[in-house]
Amino acid sequence: MDINQYYQKTAAAFFQVSWIALMLAVLFFVLHAADLLPGNIIAITAPFILLSIINMIGSRIYSNRSVEVIVKEDNTGIQLFEQKDILLAFMPAPTLRLLLFNPDGTFLGEIRDKNMKWFKWMIPNSLSFFLRKHYLLLNASGEKLGEYYMKRGLQAVIHIKNGDGETVGHYEEILKDSLMKIKGMVFDRRGEPWIPVQIKRLSEFSLATATQKQLAVYQKGWMPQDWQQRFKDPNTPILTFHENADSKEKLAVFAVCAALFNHRSN
Repeated sequence: MDINQYYQKTAAAFFQVSWIALMLAVLFFVLHAADLLPGNIIAITAPFILLSIINMIGSRIYSNRSVEVIVKEDNTGIQLFEQKDILLAFMPAPTLRLLLFNPDGTFLGEIRDKNMKWFKWMIPNSLSFFLRKHYLLLNASGEKLGEYYMKRGLQAVIHIKNGDGETVGHYEEILKDSLMKIKGMVFDRRGEPWIPVQIKRLSEFSLATATQKQLAVYQKGWMPQDWQQRFKDPNTPILTFHENADSKEKLAVFAVCAALFNHRSN
C-alpha cells in the first residue's frame, strides 16, 4: 500500500457508508409508507440522509486526492525503525488502524487492532473504553514488530512487548492529572520510570526519557512543500524520531501514540 492506495480505499469506505445510510433511509420511508413504521418520517430519515451526504462528500475528497497523487518510489528495504520522519493516517476501521508512511508516500507499517470484529462498528466511540484492546505494530510486509495490550477503563494502561513477545515495559496514564492535559509515565520492564508523558496539546508534543534523552516530536498543521505533493491534507500528523532513539524507545513511543489515539473515531 502507498498513500495513493490509502486515498482510494478511504474513498471506497466513505462511498459504502454513504450508500448504506441512504438505503436505510429509503427502507424506513417504504416501511412508513406501508404503515409499518409510525412516527415523523422526516425526523427518522433525516439523520441517515445527512450521514449519506457527509460520507459522499468525504468519498469525493479522497477520490480527488488519489487522482492528484502519483507515487513512483519503491520502499523496498526501508525498515520502520530506521525511518526518521513518519506520517500518520487513520484508516476507516471499527477500531484504531493507524497507517505509517514514508514522506515519499510509500507504506512503512501500521498499528492495528488484532481483533477487528465487525460488531465493533456498532459500538459508539465514547463507550470503546469498556473494551480491552490488543494492538499490533506491523511493518510493510505484515511482520510483527511489537504488541500493545490495553486494559479496559478510563485510565490508559498499555503493556508493551516486542516482536518476540518479550516484555519491554508498560505505559500508565495518571488519570487525576489528565483532565486538562495528558500526563503519564512509560515504565521499563523492571518497573523503573522511563519516559514521562506530559502533553498539553495533541497537535504538538515531544517525548524524552527521564534522563532527558530526546526521542521524538509529534506535530500537525505544517509539512515541507515537497511532501504536500503526496499528502494533500495539511493536518497530516508527522512523527519525527531523534537519530539517537533506539528500537525499544521507538516501540514505546508508538505505544504512547496508541494510547493517545485509542478512542479516536475513524
